[in-house]
Amino acid sequence: MKKLKLYLSLISFMCVNSVMFAQVGVNTDSPVATLDVVASNTGATTAEGLIAPRLTGDQLASKNAQYAAAQDGAVVYVTAAATAPAGKTINLTTIGYYYYKATADNGAGANSGLWIPITGTKKLQFYMPSVVLPIEEDALPDATNYTYSAGVFTVKLFDIYKSQYGTPKVKSATAAALTVAATSADMDYFVLYYDPLVYTSVSVSAAGVLSYSVVANYTTSEKTFMNIMFKEK
Repeated sequence: MKKLKLYLSLISFMCVNSVMFAQVGVNTDSPVATLDVVASNTGATTAEGLIAPRLTGDQLASKNAQYAAAQDGAVVYVTAAATAPAGKTINLTTIGYYYYKATADNGAGANSGLWIPITGTKKLQFYMPSVVLPIEEDALPDATNYTYSAGVFTVKLFDIYKSQYGTPKVKSATAAALTVAATSADMDYFVLYYDPLVYTSVSVSAAGVLSYSVVANYTTSEKTFMNIMFKEK
């Protein structure tokens, strides 16, 4: 009977403690959240704060296989850019905090996962790098990013941008890699200006593909160009 009472007492103690520790406090006996950390000293003699796991970009890249749906929302501090950013670590081009988004597309398909920099709320927007916009069907710069069919030209703006930013022709010796969006779905696309005396039926898709036709008997001038802008979502 005494043993039964002892077992019941132990079970009761464990249950009470599991409730007590539903919220954890550091330097406080009265936590008000899942984890409540109170400064141990508000004076000038100690440093206060939380430190996330610190890894280089290459160290984090070596752990790619360990990050899946269960790690969604994980936070790390990257102490050095990845040597060859790609896949899940394609954004690891600068020092700073990053969080893991398991549902993101890193270029390998839906839910392939991506480390995303933790920055302010301001979204990046910039002009499209210089790009050739052909007006003759037999003058396409290449067959990969350009097409012509039934009077309509198409230009893969996002793919050209990704190639130009990812593999610049020249850079300064100490320059880090440029940050490049993983997929076309990460951007919105805008045509701010085009020459209406040459281009017509201008449109741009959500995938970053520009389409246009050419006016009959057009005449080119110094105004024959387009201004195209990308905006981060």
